Amino acid sequence: MGSPLPGHSEVSTTQVPRQRSVVRLTRQVSSGPRQLPPAPAHFTNRTAELSLLEKLLTQDDTGTDRPSLHLISGQGGIGKTALATAWGRHVGDRFPDGHLWADLGGFSTNGPLSASEALGRFLRALGVPPEGLPADVEELTALYRTTTAERPLLLLLDNAASAEQVLPLLPSSGESLVIVTSRRRLGRLQTEHRAKLIELAPFGSAHSAELLGRALGAERVDAETDQARTIAELCGGLPIALTTVSAKLAGRPKMSLEKIATELGKEYRRLATLSTKEAQSVEASFNLSYDELPSDAAALYAALGLHPGPDFGVGVAAASIAVHPDVADDLLDQLVDVGLLIDRGDDRYTFHDLARLHAKEKTSGNEYDRDIAVRRMLEWYLFTASATGGLTTPDQDPIPYRYEYRPSTRPSFDSSEEALAWLELERENLIAAVETAHEWQLPELGWQLAAAMWPLFLLRKHYPDFLRVSEIAVRCAKAWGNASAEALMRNRGGAACRGTGRYEDAVRHYLAGRDAARASGDHVVEIRSVEGLGLVALQQGRLDEAIEWFIEDHLLSERQDRPHDVGLALINLGATRARIGQVEAAIADLTRARDVLDGDGYNVARARIELGRVLTASGDLAGARAELELARATMEASGSRFEVARTLAAFGEIAEAEGEPEEARRHYDKALPIFVGLGRPEADALRMRLEQL
Repeated sequence: MGSPLPGHSEVSTTQVPRQRSVVRLTRQVSSGPRQLPPAPAHFTNRTAELSLLEKLLTQDDTGTDRPSLHLISGQGGIGKTALATAWGRHVGDRFPDGHLWADLGGFSTNGPLSASEALGRFLRALGVPPEGLPADVEELTALYRTTTAERPLLLLLDNAASAEQVLPLLPSSGESLVIVTSRRRLGRLQTEHRAKLIELAPFGSAHSAELLGRALGAERVDAETDQARTIAELCGGLPIALTTVSAKLAGRPKMSLEKIATELGKEYRRLATLSTKEAQSVEASFNLSYDELPSDAAALYAALGLHPGPDFGVGVAAASIAVHPDVADDLLDQLVDVGLLIDRGDDRYTFHDLARLHAKEKTSGNEYDRDIAVRRMLEWYLFTASATGGLTTPDQDPIPYRYEYRPSTRPSFDSSEEALAWLELERENLIAAVETAHEWQLPELGWQLAAAMWPLFLLRKHYPDFLRVSEIAVRCAKAWGNASAEALMRNRGGAACRGTGRYEDAVRHYLAGRDAARASGDHVVEIRSVEGLGLVALQQGRLDEAIEWFIEDHLLSERQDRPHDVGLALINLGATRARIGQVEAAIADLTRARDVLDGDGYNVARARIELGRVLTASGDLAGARAELELARATMEASGSRFEVARTLAAFGEIAEAEGEPEEARRHYDKALPIFVGLGRPEADALRMRLEQL
């Protein structure tokens, strides 16, 4: 079963019943995710709770289809996460298929983590590629249930706001263990899902002093026993407060405990009427650390309290107070050292939720400093995201942005894969940046941030995020008073709706985009609106109407002398003419499109896919295969799994034409999960084709 926790030899090591534990104890550790955070270095007490958790696990019913569910409840800062991570690591070797962790943000200033985001994180960790995730939360949940059905997992769901937030994240395997922490008791989890409740109380004075002793050393604490007891009492028994004070003392080995005890006493006398609220105790501890910070570290701490997303890296931290990244790296280390920031590894940092509130308060009343810090961070995200623009070929002239605080440095991306990975890493922060710009009445900046996310949405889809960002950007563009920007974002919203089969909404967006483009005299953006209306008609099978739209698209592109847009229009015309049996005209359109778009690898590959399909219909199977081989290589290199799936489906059509149904099925079986995962309407047509083989 594994040895007891270090320093906890008194914890019971009762054996788990054989029928529940045999798989966990004998299987080799796999390559599954290992996401559990480390237990605190000076984890103290909780012996009774650990023994109770062990007992509850052994008492869980066996042979059921529901996982074991442990709910750790208590006030903020009381050590729920510490106990949960210690317990999870103690039993971790029983779950070789993976350990998953998520901060559900139930009591975070950024709001709770959505079910779709949490499911997406877990599925990606379990091996599902980002491009393979459905847009619909119900489909995500179904995919998650399927993925976890035969995999005994350990889940730590930290900081839950409600039972409803937890339920979609419960794995299917009855051999799994789910540990939930929350400030609430979540009665529905107990009554309907047999959650075993463990409620935490604050430390008593003895255990508070013990934690100080572990952190500072027994010799130092024993030399000032009374002062150590006073510190423990004034921290209210909250581990987070005790840890913060310990960090301060550990960093100042010559500072007396008496000085800290005196300072704490003054804080609590001023807040005597609120001394029972944990936020006040924590605030006093945080202030002790904050007041001792050098001015630049204090400025960074306060600025980061305004950061729009859940975590952040060194680059945006440096931008927030206009220092070099190397300087920011040192300042972040100082904040981590005194317990005001959490180091998540890989140069990513986050706040405890109460610490974030504390940091925000340091800029309250100074709107000028707040505005500067927020704008600097948002402009850093724009500046860096703009460096990924080379992932796609621009389909319109960019609207320039004049930086108020232009960052001095930004990351350089050595490859398209690295640039796309950065967009994926910062996706939540970029979305939050768009929202923050809108809330802070920075509409031009909000629109520009949304526009800079286009490569991510084109290549990775993320349709719900795509639509959400586009709609906020439309509001920003209207507030900014730029009809061209509004039209562009209307078109992007149309693309997001079209990609998930919401055709009526897509038409509404494209028509509004066309009207806005015409009002501004921006015929280049109007081209995209007309193209989108044609694509919707094509996907709905209204082929004659689609051809009319694409002919208009083609004429507009020629009038504006836009060869690239001419090529895109020809792709769509060729694909549509192929659908209505005009094979020779389709081949001519697609061949010309391929030649006109030379230099734009992604769209050349799109032309090749359509050309390969029409060549198959014409009987030129060798020519079709040659086009598709080149297209597949390009799309695989670009990271566009959607287009890879379309290529696979086209290879299946060749196999059918050759009278090889099993070969066709092999290609279709590879393509279908990608379409399903992306929530694409092409999935239904491919299912029907498979049924007919």
